[in-house]
Amino acid sequence: MAAGTFVYNVLRWIGLQGLIGDDSPVRHPAKRRRIRTVFQELISLPAQLVHHARQVWLRFGAHCPGFAAFKRVFTQLQACASG
Repeated sequence: MAAGTFVYNVLRWIGLQGLIGDDSPVRHPAKRRRIRTVFQELISLPAQLVHHARQVWLRFGAHCPGFAAFKRVFTQLQACASG
């Protein structure tokens, strides 16, 4: 139960950080997003998993509408994890 609550809260945080802003890929402005919208717009982005030089990369398309928001949320998560 605690793990489910943690995942729910992380998805809510991703929705607040990634889907509310100027570069968000959503269709209309809002103050908060449903979990379903978070999955549709940020979690289920089409990308390729690339293994190269002992590293793993996510490769997005050239015109991916949600890449800017995904990158912003990812860098915020990296900053939280490192310090």
